[in-house]
Amino acid sequence: MFYFRFLFFLFLLFSFCAQAQDDVTVSSLTFEGNKITRERILLREMTIREGRSIARNKLNQHLERSKGNVWNLQLFNFVEIDTCWFSPTEIDIVVRVTERWYVWPIPFVDFADRNLSEWWETKRLDRLDYGTLVKWSNFRGRREELTLHLRFGFNNQYELRYRIPYLDHAQKWGIEFQGGYRQGREVAYATVDNKRVFYKNPNRYIRKQGFGTISPTWRPNLYNVHKLEVGYTHFWILDSVAKLQPQYFGAEENVVKYFSLEYEVLRDVTDYTDYPLKGYRFELRLRKDGFRILDSPIDIWSLEVEFAKYWKLHKRWYFSHAQKIKVSSTNGQAFSLQRGLGYERDFVRGYENYVVDGQHFGLLKTAIKWAIFPFRKVKLKFLKSDKFNTLPLALYANFNFDVGYVIDNQFNQGNPLAGSLLLGGGAGIDIVTFYDISWRFEYSMNKNLEHGFFVHFTKHI
Repeated sequence: MFYFRFLFFLFLLFSFCAQAQDDVTVSSLTFEGNKITRERILLREMTIREGRSIARNKLNQHLERSKGNVWNLQLFNFVEIDTCWFSPTEIDIVVRVTERWYVWPIPFVDFADRNLSEWWETKRLDRLDYGTLVKWSNFRGRREELTLHLRFGFNNQYELRYRIPYLDHAQKWGIEFQGGYRQGREVAYATVDNKRVFYKNPNRYIRKQGFGTISPTWRPNLYNVHKLEVGYTHFWILDSVAKLQPQYFGAEENVVKYFSLEYEVLRDVTDYTDYPLKGYRFELRLRKDGFRILDSPIDIWSLEVEFAKYWKLHKRWYFSHAQKIKVSSTNGQAFSLQRGLGYERDFVRGYENYVVDGQHFGLLKTAIKWAIFPFRKVKLKFLKSDKFNTLPLALYANFNFDVGYVIDNQFNQGNPLAGSLLLGGGAGIDIVTFYDISWRFEYSMNKNLEHGFFVHFTKHI
């Protein structure tokens, strides 16, 4: 009996020793290069903690994931993690970052149209906007963001936004404030053959809009974010517009005031949010505009669900796909708030020159990418500042194919593309560089054999 007990004791002892050998203890975790950024902002993104043990076979996974998390803060040009072994079971970890330049007065020239392709059809210089975007990222070193947007020219815009990601010590609760005023000299009041029709008056503003929002946020872990936005909008249009389109606000009115409520949940487990190549992303957005108060005719709800997945196929080859579904109410929806395909990131490639309005739509976007050269550092010797003299740069060939479908139960007379399967695709070049800048140069064709060259500045697959 004693013999069996002794063997059992030796078994437990050896098992414990083997387990101890399989674990690695982080003896120290330090950060370098964060001259402005508070250390707790960086520590929030690490999956590793000082003094804790990690399974040896998962150490590289933790280091890679922590590096991606710090990079996705969008506060640094470069992030490197170095390790130093002091014994077979103890390791020191050093996270080195190169901070960006955080205060940017950015002058710009923009289009009054939906995109460059639509503006290029007329090439009218009087349809250009100009102004400045003053952006202070990492305000107070706490990842806060302060933005002032001033736009003049064809349209005017005055907008202020202040985002505080962390209010509490646990860095889970945050809040965002936004308010502004916009006015323009034209209004899209109808769609004919899937082209927007405008009422214009170059001598006066015919559209004015004031708005404000407050948005509490909750980030319970590294990859999930919840946001609840409460907003108020005061919208005015010229009487002539309301006569041309009685359903512009859902009733024959030229002034509306309404509240809105939006809930959004985002789970982002991608390697790099600026240009993901591996991982997945899920987003759900539920929105209600108007609550039948303030004598407003606005009463619309909508639900959007989007899922994207990214794979590395082999060495320099990558594949990605994204699906998005939107459903919304159909009881007298206001024309001004109706959005189908052809707006912002929601479009089928090859149909960039069209809008397909509707209350519901489905969209599938696929892409195969080949890294002409992956991310690398390009040294600019003529610049002295370390915030600008090293340029991260990557170049990808992009082969894509999209499918879309729109259901329009309200404004379908001028919307022949609604109710038909939209197919399009093509090839292009993606240029990715620092400060979250990416350009996509694509040559696309749709199922009607219409084709063209398109430039996009928005992030997508």
